[in-house]
Amino acid sequence: MGGRSFKLPHAFLTLLVLVYLMRLALGGVIPGVGDANNISCPEGERQALLEFKKGISDPVGWLSLWGSEYEKKNCCNWLGIRCSNQTGHVIQLQLGFDYLGGMISPSLLELPYLTYLDLSNNDFNHSHIPEFIGSLSNLEHLDLSSSNLSGPIPHQLGNLSRLQYLDLSSSNLSGPNSTSAWKPFTLAISSSWRE
Repeated sequence: MGGRSFKLPHAFLTLLVLVYLMRLALGGVIPGVGDANNISCPEGERQALLEFKKGISDPVGWLSLWGSEYEKKNCCNWLGIRCSNQTGHVIQLQLGFDYLGGMISPSLLELPYLTYLDLSNNDFNHSHIPEFIGSLSNLEHLDLSSSNLSGPIPHQLGNLSRLQYLDLSSSNLSGPNSTSAWKPFTLAISSSWRE
């Protein structure tokens, strides 16, 4: 009976992915997916996202729509991706799904227009916040909460001059003695932050 209860959540999540795929095929509106009827993402940004996907473990299959096949070619149609309606550039990566893991790839640096990055509620296995995130100069929203991150908060995050929202809560991170070192923005860091 224990095996049966283990399969039920996986079957339920598989069903959710299938419902998502059916709604997408029928033209339904799916939160977190850009309106790609008239736009297409640049090839370099699509390749960067595929490189990012290589480092991610995705046991549930959330990123199964990401691919190189013709019907999957436009990354503006991919789950968790939002593109600018004017330019087609990727502006949002929202993967706070749960169940993702692996590593955060520096291929994100190839998304120069990215303003919103949400990797919350995933399991990055006590890895450190990558320093390169501080080079994503257009970021306004960064959410890495509950992602099983640990270690020091990289000082490079202070380079994010446009940042308005930062959530590093529910992680085992260490940082500066005072938040005054950070530029003014909404700061959501829980008591798990060690000084």
